[in-house]
Amino acid sequence: MRLAIIGYGRLGKAVGEVWEKAGGEISAKITSSDEWTAEGLDCDLVFESTTPESAAGNVLDCLNVGLPVVVGSTGWHSRIGEIEDLVEEKQGLVFHATNFSIGVHLLNNFSELMSKAMSSFEEYTPAIEESHHIHKLDKPSGTAITLANKVKSAGDYSEIIVDSIREGETIGTHELVWDSSIDRISIKHEAKNRSGFAMGAVKASNWLLEQKSKGVSGIFTMDDMIKEIK
Repeated sequence: MRLAIIGYGRLGKAVGEVWEKAGGEISAKITSSDEWTAEGLDCDLVFESTTPESAAGNVLDCLNVGLPVVVGSTGWHSRIGEIEDLVEEKQGLVFHATNFSIGVHLLNNFSELMSKAMSSFEEYTPAIEESHHIHKLDKPSGTAITLANKVKSAGDYSEIIVDSIREGETIGTHELVWDSSIDRISIKHEAKNRSGFAMGAVKASNWLLEQKSKGVSGIFTMDDMIKEIK
């Protein structure tokens, strides 16, 4: 299968390496300096990993020519309504995730359980601490926003404070903290490299191609894929 990568940066390169090791073909490796059109991608699937400002437009362009898209960019969700409308109109396929790591998905699941348990103890206050490399543009991270929403929903909290740090070449660390005057409880995910993100993104790409082969259309997330794998 041929994959076009729009945004051949850190994540795009990591995804490309895993895709090729699995026997797939990369039909395009597009950087910010390249000119391209969706019609000219000549691929079965697109992996989009650019910037918050570019992502939604790139996804819409690909959907307009019938290409399924896996979105690795974050910070673009204010335009999700446009993408939902076009997916319905074109019977398209989109898979988006704020983080493709299976470990982060497990962190979210554990955090929901923790939030339900901790909601009975008013002396504890939840907060999220996240850190990434200095090149990451969105702040807080999409992963932190997803985590905060899951904690709020599971424990019926109105607000979760997120402390964001951008320093060095930190790949990604997310910690959910429950703090009180007497102790501190936390659960943490720390990425050692980008392999977990890349492998999850390739799994998502293959899963989306399976949906296409079944004639399925719609917008999907890690939750949809993990449920089916289970």
